[in-house]
Amino acid sequence: MRRTLTSLGLLAALAGYAFADDTKVVKAVSLQDLQTIIAEEGYTINSTGDDGAISVRATDTAGSGLIFNVLGTACDLEGYDPGCLGINMQVRYDADGQETLERINDANLMWAATSTWYSAGGTDGNSPTVGITRYVILDGGMTVRNIKDNLLNLLAIARR
Repeated sequence: MRRTLTSLGLLAALAGYAFADDTKVVKAVSLQDLQTIIAEEGYTINSTGDDGAISVRATDTAGSGLIFNVLGTACDLEGYDPGCLGINMQVRYDADGQETLERINDANLMWAATSTWYSAGGTDGNSPTVGITRYVILDGGMTVRNIKDNLLNLLAIARR
């Protein structure tokens, strides 16, 4: 019995990297950390590395269906913890014709922790695009729950 429990414990430890405790404070994140945060919140990971080595593209399949990107920034700087010291969270989607510069400006004033933008040519040069970004700085440390909440808030704002 003891051997079975030990084997199961070892298997569970090796099966997947996870933040068992959302109160854990992190000062830098890796690609694995970002993937774990996204997966633990129930989002579907579509790809990694599309927007840099430390980047994840995912979909809120259980909610809005929005596709979003989470990118590590300020990574592996000399004299700091290994990993990325910042996280850029982004949502971009095709404009539906109801966007105006006034609405974009109102969103920027209402939700100061995010930046909202509009591009008439979009990312492909042809389709109008709306984007919302949120930048998280991990200097001094932040709890895993707070990182998750920042992503949750970004997606909630993007749905409006």
